[in-house]
Amino acid sequence: MRTTDHALDLTLTGKLSATSRQTGLMGVLMSVWRQLRSRNSIGRLRDLDDHQLLDMGLCRHEVREALTSSFFEDPGRQLTQASRNRANTFYRNARLD
Repeated sequence: MRTTDHALDLTLTGKLSATSRQTGLMGVLMSVWRQLRSRNSIGRLRDLDDHQLLDMGLCRHEVREALTSSFFEDPGRQLTQASRNRANTFYRNARLD
């Protein structure tokens, strides 16, 4: 079969095929599942003491803020950013000494 025999279906009706809808739904469900797993893992950080959190570059209030953020915000990204900010501040101050 030649490539010219294959036609691209560009219907403008806005209707999606069942496969497209199923793929989109699975993507959404997987995203929600990852979000719930991430929040569960971050919830376990509350069991650590302040020294253990500081070893990771975090404070207790940053963990609390990440867990109370909007469901659609990634708490892992917030904690990563907080840890990086703390490390940058530490090393910036170390160079000044």
